[in-house]
Amino acid sequence: MLTSYALLAPVLPTLLVDEHRRHYTPMLTALAEASKRFVAETPAAVVVLSARWNAPGPFRVDAGRRHDTITDYADLGVEVRHDCPGNPALARALVEAGLRDGVHVAAATRGVDSGVTVPMHFLTPRPRLPVVPLSLPPRTAAECRAWGGSIRAALAAWPERAAFVVGGALSRNEHAWNLKRDVPEARAFDEWALASLQRGAWSELSGRDPALAEKAQPEAGLLHLEVLRGFLGDDVQGTLLCYESGPGVGTALMEFVPAPPPAAERAAAGGAT
Repeated sequence: MLTSYALLAPVLPTLLVDEHRRHYTPMLTALAEASKRFVAETPAAVVVLSARWNAPGPFRVDAGRRHDTITDYADLGVEVRHDCPGNPALARALVEAGLRDGVHVAAATRGVDSGVTVPMHFLTPRPRLPVVPLSLPPRTAAECRAWGGSIRAALAAWPERAAFVVGGALSRNEHAWNLKRDVPEARAFDEWALASLQRGAWSELSGRDPALAEKAQPEAGLLHLEVLRGFLGDDVQGTLLCYESGPGVGTALMEFVPAPPPAAERAAAGGAT
């Protein structure tokens, strides 16, 4: 069964630097509050979509019994490790649900990158909660939404409480980030995207300003938001808990309450809400 909400979570490893230096930023404060609520939901497992796992081909579901940390950033002086257990049975259920729905999906074994380790470090500081990592290949927006719908149906039918977290940024101009150059267009892009999500105007995401997008270089073409849109079941409004930006990069912590499930989904979940 589903937890009551889904999260879009930040993935910037510099959050670990702030934590290490005890810089209590608004984002760290927001994450601490989000962690309390997340733990109170008592999920038995967390399905985490990483916008940083972009292997081409099918959508991949990591079915490993245990996940080792993949360090996909360098030179920060702080490393987050979130070696954690997996849930092979739930991973298989996700793959089977996707295949039934005509989604191009397959099982894999890889580990957890910053799209998983950073959110989970702050949401569940003790890495004991089983995690099922998901990839984000370069598929069409329609395929991403269909996959999101399959994920929702599979978690609704799962006998234990399961949470869904999307780890990914908004703007992600890595050249600007590496050179520490401010990109005003990236922040403007983030503000536009966040305003759209807060209004529930998800269809606007595909009509983004090409000039802003060229400078902002949105993470994975915002396909992680298309998966989230499909998961939510409707164009629901998101609640912005915090936004943080750096040179050319913007990330947000947002909460989304899924639309009420259709009758068929309620029946499959045994009437649970």
